[in-house]
Amino acid sequence: MAKVSVVIPVYNVENYVKECLDSVKNQTLQELEIICVDDGSTDGSGAILDQYAKEDARFHVIHKKNEGYGKAMNTGMEAVTSPYVGIVESDDWVSLTMYEELYQVMEETKADVVKADFYEFYQGINGITIETYRALVEGEEKELYQTPFSLKQYPKALYARKYTWSGLYRTEFLKEGQILHNETPGASYQDNGFWFQTMVKAKKISFVNQAFYHYRVDNMNSSIHSKGKVFAVCDEFDFIRKKLEEMGEEGAPYYKWMFYFRITDCIGNIDRVAEEYRLMLAERSREDFLAALYAGEVDAEIYLEPWKTKIFEVLASPREYVRKVTEDKEKLFKAVEGFSQMVIYGAGIVGKHVVEKLGGARIGTRVKYIAVSDPNSNQSHIYGVPVVAIEELVPYREEVLVVLAVGEALMPEVRKNIQKLGFPHYVEWKEL
Repeated sequence: MAKVSVVIPVYNVENYVKECLDSVKNQTLQELEIICVDDGSTDGSGAILDQYAKEDARFHVIHKKNEGYGKAMNTGMEAVTSPYVGIVESDDWVSLTMYEELYQVMEETKADVVKADFYEFYQGINGITIETYRALVEGEEKELYQTPFSLKQYPKALYARKYTWSGLYRTEFLKEGQILHNETPGASYQDNGFWFQTMVKAKKISFVNQAFYHYRVDNMNSSIHSKGKVFAVCDEFDFIRKKLEEMGEEGAPYYKWMFYFRITDCIGNIDRVAEEYRLMLAERSREDFLAALYAGEVDAEIYLEPWKTKIFEVLASPREYVRKVTEDKEKLFKAVEGFSQMVIYGAGIVGKHVVEKLGGARIGTRVKYIAVSDPNSNQSHIYGVPVVAIEELVPYREEVLVVLAVGEALMPEVRKNIQKLGFPHYVEWKEL
């Protein structure tokens, strides 16, 4: 009998799915049940799945019409027969010891949920992989790595990165708690409801301070252009509210947390939706916040910066907030327009700040290198991005946009050097 089931939802990922399937197939824990749900793929993904199933009896393929991520996940979960279950997105991959090590943690701790740190990755110049380690928790919450806990004991564990695929779940726990994904056709964010339910219903959660999962972020710069998806995140949190209502008194302490994530996700999406829908979403966010405030579901103590500031700005004037967000985004995208590859020139405080800001603006995957004048005095990577001498990038000078990311005192020097080396496209970081 399999010790762990792995559910892999698949839709039109023929360029990535083999790497994903191989990483699961070659796990050091061989007692696996690998359930692949083909959600109506129109490319070669389905045929690839069938070939793996033909060669390895541990693979089970379910072909179904396209009904969305939530339905695909629930279909896969219904087929699970082993004690523990994990999730792998079909364009990601996992380290070969992931399920052996997490299975051992599950057995030792008897937890309902085990979650581990993970990596984010994308492809850089010449196909090199740029990978950043992401811890589940930081700061004072790091103590959660030490011993299993429940949200009743430590509600701030909800600040942990809210992903569903970097761990294992006890199958019996999911079935007893009737924990399923939202199945709204065509909607997005359907892993949010699953994540929230597993966290609030688990009697015991264990965090592992080690990364196994490799999460692809190449497509983070996409926008939401469908009017039907503008409020998808709001709809998902309506689903979460219903689940809390079903829990009765047990769910009562988590309404404030549910709304915190609802409002921050909605406001965080304002710059992602198409421009014609931004004011609509901002006004909806304002209305939702005021309603939650009157209902007693806003606890100011759990709100972190910069969300406090953003919420105040939306409350003051949704229109002005949208104007500012739109202006800032247009300024940034105008500066980087036409460049899929960027180099940050400067590895100090300013350089790190720029890398963080570009990541937050969902164009961080364009940053391929951090360049310095003297590589011997710097670390080899910053946030997973390789640090190299600026001279090494001369062969790519026609292709990249160089962001001069140093303080004012050093700016004349780096500008002179970039001109000397013949880089035709550069911009000072403040212009972004």
